[in-house]
Amino acid sequence: MNLNNYKNIFLDRDGIVNDIILRGRVVSSPRSLAEFKFRDDFLSFAKEVDKRKNFYLITNQPDIKRNLLEWVDLKSMNDKVMNILPFKGVFVCPHDNEDNCSCRKPKPGMILDAISKNNLKYDECLMIGDSLKDIEAANSAGISSFMLSTKYNRNVEGCIKISSLMSLI
Repeated sequence: MNLNNYKNIFLDRDGIVNDIILRGRVVSSPRSLAEFKFRDDFLSFAKEVDKRKNFYLITNQPDIKRNLLEWVDLKSMNDKVMNILPFKGVFVCPHDNEDNCSCRKPKPGMILDAISKNNLKYDECLMIGDSLKDIEAANSAGISSFMLSTKYNRNVEGCIKISSLMSLI
């Protein structure tokens, strides 16, 4: 498996670009710049990947709605990401489950928005995530997907798993 067949790469942020934060047994997102740490695999991937591909960041950030994360801090984190890999677009869902919005993964809203706004071809798009929500969003949007295998998703089945981002290069 590699990225040769795909021109447009959608990356989930937490767990793909940066380390997740475990709060007890709950997989969570960084809530401050101090908690935001890049994954080594992502840093290597960003150096080696073909920069002619189009990258899009697709991320649920419900801590905005929960008043646990400020927009200014989220922007600072995303700015750090943009300095490592030049994303063509950043798509953020700030909602929580009860909002029942169309953008919160596993719904495909952010992916469909990125495809529409950038006039992308579905068969040239790939979503890389670390949760079933990421894979379900990709499936609902009609694009291919890979799941990065982690300790917290090892029981998830029915998708193509990769051991690292570097395995795609």
